[in-house]
Amino acid sequence: MYFCRDIFFMRTTDVILRYAAMQGGTFQRKDLLREIADKQPTIKNRAVDLQISRLIASGILIRNHFGEYQLAKNSLPEFVLNISEEEKSIYQKLKEQFPLLDLCVWSPKVLSLFMLHVPNVGYGLVDVEKDGMEPIFHALQNMNLGRNILLDPTVQECERYLTGTDAIVVRQLIGQSPLTEEDGCVVPRIEKILVDAVGDNELIFTSGSEIYHIYENAFERVNVNKSKLMRYASRRNRKNQIEQIINTISHDQPTKQIP
Repeated sequence: MYFCRDIFFMRTTDVILRYAAMQGGTFQRKDLLREIADKQPTIKNRAVDLQISRLIASGILIRNHFGEYQLAKNSLPEFVLNISEEEKSIYQKLKEQFPLLDLCVWSPKVLSLFMLHVPNVGYGLVDVEKDGMEPIFHALQNMNLGRNILLDPTVQECERYLTGTDAIVVRQLIGQSPLTEEDGCVVPRIEKILVDAVGDNELIFTSGSEIYHIYENAFERVNVNKSKLMRYASRRNRKNQIEQIINTISHDQPTKQIP
């Protein structure tokens, strides 16, 4: 189980927002810190203050006066994927070699934020436009990262080489994928992550009833742009599957396997 920076901050944000909701939307900082110290002692005051500042800057929280905050109505935080220093280094080296290629880097372990059963995921993903897949694959091999490098693996290869391993998978980046930039690196938006989770070989651990937990928790905790989600789903030929998932969680029906 991996506790990377993005997962830690997302959980801190989740704790703050849940506490705010339990208090009817308005809360005192001192009371929040007391609650966290009692129930989430691994979360430090500095992390709480940092996330409160970010929530205020993004319009999720409003500062009433010193030490008192209010949850803005009808607002959810934007999903932020902060990549590791290693992922950032890999991205920068690849962009130096291939400045014209569209690519993004991320780790599927970020999906554990929204899952009921947390998987042991240690591999990273480099999504790149089709013509750049082989050059990127060879460039990663030449970096001598001490990790297996896989190029567009099959389901069988994923089952054999990815479970519990530290690897990097080079995959095709679909045109017009929902992307954003964080800390100078291109990373996927939540909409891309959610659509990829429905059927990608490398994300097989999200199959079955788990995908419903992922979608339900994502829609409850972060801002998901449904228009972006469905446009990308159409490009991946997954629109019907994702509409079925959304309809199921919207009507609170028992989860079912995706055909």
